[in-house]
Amino acid sequence: MEAHLVLFALTKQGLAEMLDLARGGKTAIWINRGLLDEPDIKRIRAEGFDLTDFVHWIDPVNEVAVAEAVETIKEHHPGQVLYIERV
Repeated sequence: MEAHLVLFALTKQGLAEMLDLARGGKTAIWINRGLLDEPDIKRIRAEGFDLTDFVHWIDPVNEVAVAEAVETIKEHHPGQVLYIERV
């Protein structure tokens, strides 16, 4: 599924807001490592969400780490609109 919108959640609160925003649309959601456990990831994917879990934790206040994660997301979703949670 090609997303029309890409969301990047760094915290649990941001994820909850982004899941609400993504319902019913062609949206990809990338999440920080550790926000969800594997059963929750599977459940959310089963609900139809395009969800990607980073393989490592990204410090939400580390601008360099967030920028590197954003570059990774952009590689997978070139030309798509990307919204990034800021903390």
